[in-house]
Amino acid sequence: MSNILFVEDEQHSVNRYVSPLERRGFSCAIAKNGDEAFAWLKSGTIEVLSLDIMFDPGRAFEVSSDTLWAGVRLLELIRQAQIPKCDPELKVVVLTAVENPVVEDKIKKLGVIEYLKKPVAFEKVIATFMNMKS
Repeated sequence: MSNILFVEDEQHSVNRYVSPLERRGFSCAIAKNGDEAFAWLKSGTIEVLSLDIMFDPGRAFEVSSDTLWAGVRLLELIRQAQIPKCDPELKVVVLTAVENPVVEDKIKKLGVIEYLKKPVAFEKVIATFMNMKS
């Protein structure tokens, strides 16, 4: 079984993936802000991260007041092994509506499996996670 954490402030946009993925053997959780994401990642149980780019960073990590950089900052902390019990090589899929080439380039350089721009076909999202199943 693979444990997926969706970091998404608009829960309704990922709810449609949860049941189909759970029927395929995944366990899914949703974090709506940086504090919740940090707590899940520190649990050491997350194997795949579905990361939105813009969300409330909360108080768990330092980020500018511009929520545009929250996802980038979270991924930087993961890759720099700054989150206890979180694998710095964690598999990451970006699922976002952000259309910003600077942000996209930066986050791709941090290492992601896939960068999916919303709206994206339901089947594409499910297939992306199925291809990573451990």
